[in-house]
Amino acid sequence: MNAKPNARLRIEIDHLCCVGNAMCLALAPGVFAHNESRQSEVHDPDGGSREDILDAAENCPTGAISVSDADTGETLFP
Repeated sequence: MNAKPNARLRIEIDHLCCVGNAMCLALAPGVFAHNESRQSEVHDPDGGSREDILDAAENCPTGAISVSDADTGETLFP
């Protein structure tokens, strides 16, 4: 898994599930990027709004993105 916390959110991508669809890049381009394997990774966890990050996670076709509160550990998605 690829995870990078910021002051508010911890974003994780399960690379066993990610197929490189790039929906997350379209919805939160400042946060996500493709790696050499054409899978998504967290590029800059502060590069987008909380809403954009959650929207990207909710719209990932394989459910590869999970988001939690970095301070409390509360799962925000899924």
